[in-house]
Amino acid sequence: MEISDVEYDLLTTLQSKLEALDAYEAYIEDCDEAGEQGLRQLFEEIQRDDERHAMRLREELGRLITRASGGSS
Repeated sequence: MEISDVEYDLLTTLQSKLEALDAYEAYIEDCDEAGEQGLRQLFEEIQRDDERHAMRLREELGRLITRASGGSS
């Protein structure tokens, strides 16, 4: 099965975001243990941004797949 360069780009970027989201949970716990509330807030902000980006990447990937399979859009 062949996928386009942009489909591949979306997939790999989405994978990276999802892996990062997993890691942020550990980073936030580390900040709590160290009493670093400012850093905790920073990681939470980054986490929210990456969640938003992951959702957008997923939507765009779905759009491309639908279009490639003959759907409308």
